[in-house]
This record gives sequence, structure tokens and C-alpha cells, in this order.
Amino acid sequence: MVHHTIKILPTTCIIILLLASGCRKDKPEDVTTKLPEHGAIVLNEGGWGNNEAELSVIDYSDMSITNGAFAKLNGRGLGDVAQDVAVYGSRIYVTVWGSNTVEAIDRKSGKSSRIDFGDRGPRYLECAGGKVYVSCYSPTSVVRIDTSTLQIEATCQLSGLQPEGLCINGSNLYVLNTWKQDAAGNPEYDSTMSVVDLTTFSETRKITVGTNPQKIKKLDNSHLAISYTGDYADMHGGLAIVDLNDMSIRHINTNISNMDTYNGHIYYYAHNYGEAWNGRIHIVNGITLQETTITLSETGGYSAQYYPYAININQTTGEIYIAGAQYGANGDIYCFAPSGTLKWVLEAGPLPSKIAEL
Repeated sequence: MVHHTIKILPTTCIIILLLASGCRKDKPEDVTTKLPEHGAIVLNEGGWGNNEAELSVIDYSDMSITNGAFAKLNGRGLGDVAQDVAVYGSRIYVTVWGSNTVEAIDRKSGKSSRIDFGDRGPRYLECAGGKVYVSCYSPTSVVRIDTSTLQIEATCQLSGLQPEGLCINGSNLYVLNTWKQDAAGNPEYDSTMSVVDLTTFSETRKITVGTNPQKIKKLDNSHLAISYTGDYADMHGGLAIVDLNDMSIRHINTNISNMDTYNGHIYYYAHNYGEAWNGRIHIVNGITLQETTITLSETGGYSAQYYPYAININQTTGEIYIAGAQYGANGDIYCFAPSGTLKWVLEAGPLPSKIAEL
């Protein structure tokens, strides 16, 4: 893995001792059999077909990380290509796209109940009102799971192409319709967002937001942020901000690789594959559209082979988590202060793609 010289704030003396050796500390193999009270879950996507998806668990009490935590706690692997993770109520939910399963993991013990999704291809998660909503490729739909029974209780058919990100705001679920391959293997691109009424659990309308929309995040009670990639050729990507009061849309023409939202702002980075990343984070005010940038410290190790793979903002502290990844090797989780100063880095599993607070 890539090692970095870490700058630590002088007041964090205990952390200095823990991170003195490459700023990494792994739990021993005989780890405790429950999850920490205060920490974070790292979703390691794993390479396609490698059956190596896993969870890493960060314990904030001693700043240690347990890799392969799901297998250690359950005696079996997570599966092939983990797609999304959400912490909700007493459980942690994980979609495993390649294995067509959703895992419902007990928040305290770490023990999981597997929900079989047949050949649906579960993608992204959203939770509210005692339900878990999962976007699925086949058929193009959203599935609703009851959290008390862990049973699939309803399906909402969508009229767009393969759905990806989804977001709940008020009484509606908003789902992005992305793309599919035609019979000859050529990509076809959608550009719409489906609006699903949660009461009737049916699609009520579609809104054009941008070609090949991928990520959707709630900005506030009246606005959503959506990133779209275009067709990677003639139609460029960008950022759409949707006003839910009148469904008007404002666009920012910019290249976005990944994003998250915090306190009414959009945090994103842009990375061109095959090039080294510049470590720059863009922050857009969701109302004024004013943009500022910060450059993260200690990102000199990023290269064409070692690249950013996730961004998540701690919704309590505003700290910025960035995952560094390299295919065929373990990745890293970097934690930066809101100013961009590095606080700590820990080695996770293969292709870490999301960090969720416990």
C-alpha cells in the first residue's frame, strides 16, 4: 500500500501513539464479537467476480480498524460486489449486487440475516418509516422491505432504464434512471428521475435531470442534489439541483466523480481515470451556487493506479472521509478536518466505496 507522512494536531497525543507506525493499527484476529458503540462501517466493494466484498469496522475508542469483519462475525463471506450500506435502527443493511442479496446485520452483535433477491440485482438503499427501499435492475424497480419481518413486501415498477441512486424527502422517494445495454451491447442512456409516492408505492411522474444520473443526495427539505455523467463523449456530465417546490432545476456544468452533501452544501471531487488526482475538494452552496475549493493535505501518493473511490462527510463533525483504492489491493480511508488537514488514515479492504457512521 501507499504510505504517507501524517500530520496530527498537537492536542491528539493519544492518537500519535496509536498511529506512530504508518498511522495504521489492525485489531488482532480474535476480535471482539460485537460492533463498537462509536465508530464507522467501511463498505469494501471488492472486484467483480472475486467474491471478496467485505466490511471493515473502525473503532473510534482506540482508532483501530478490523478488516474482514463480516466474515469474522458471521463465519461466511459477504459475497460478490457490495454496492451500498445504510445504518438504520438496530441494523446495518448492505446490498450485494453480484450475489443478489441484501444483508441485515444486527447493530450490536454483528450477526446477519441474508435476504435473497433472486435475480433482481439490488443496487442502492434508502431507509425510512420502518422500511428499507432498494433499487433493482431486473426488473427496473424499487423493492420495499419491512424491517420487522425482513421480508420483501412490495415492488414498485419503474418506467425508466436501470435505476441507481435513490433518496427520500418528505412523502416521496426519488430514484435515478441511468442506462442499459441494447441487444448489440451498446449503451443506451436515460436522463430522468422517477418520483415514487410512498403512500401508494407507485411511480407518479418522471423529471429530466441530466444524461446518465448516478448520485442523488438530500440538500435540505426542499432541494436535492444530483450528479450525472453524460455519455462520456458528446453529452457532458454535471450537477443538477432540484427545487422540490416547483420541480425547477439549476445546472452546474462540471465534471463530478463522486459527491456527498452536508449542511446545505455539495462536496465533490473530479478525477480523470489514468491520471493522478490533485486532491481538490469542491464545495458548492446549494442555494447560491457559490463554489469554493480546498486542497487536502497529504495526497501526494495518489497516482493513475491509486485513486479516490469514495467521499463521505461526517454529518455531525463535518469531517471529510476519502477512500483511496487500487484494483487488486487493499484501499485506505483518510479522515480530514473540514479545513483539509489530515487527521488519520487506516488501511481498509479491497475497493472501499462508502463510509457510514455507526
